[in-house]
Amino acid sequence: MPALHLDHTVSPLNNNWSPPERIETGTSEGDILGFTEDLFSGWLEISHDARLYLYYIISRCKNEGNTQNLIRRWINDGYDVRIVKPSSVMQHILAKFGYIESYEHLSHHYEGEVEVWRSPFFHNPPKSSDYDYRK
Repeated sequence: MPALHLDHTVSPLNNNWSPPERIETGTSEGDILGFTEDLFSGWLEISHDARLYLYYIISRCKNEGNTQNLIRRWINDGYDVRIVKPSSVMQHILAKFGYIESYEHLSHHYEGEVEVWRSPFFHNPPKSSDYDYRK
């Protein structure tokens, strides 16, 4: 079970939908996820279905494997980890996990489709103007 437990009864089908939660380094939620301020700077969003979108990350300790270890931890904790518009260095890390390039609509941040790298073992959300939290 993911380390950060959100209420999984939240769903658009129950008319109690809420948007993904933004989490930054330096917060208690970030610390629970291992996204700690001493190692990283950045932000992510996590949804109630354990889908985690990493939007921005800077490692404070370059070339020590912290980013790779963090992503591995999230995957092992059961999160569907997706990386939005990864840098070339991040793409190299993601290739080690077998991640593939895909495109999604993240309309609350971008117009149109945006590059998102994801695990091939999780299905893409349907092409819509927003996330589909029913999965």
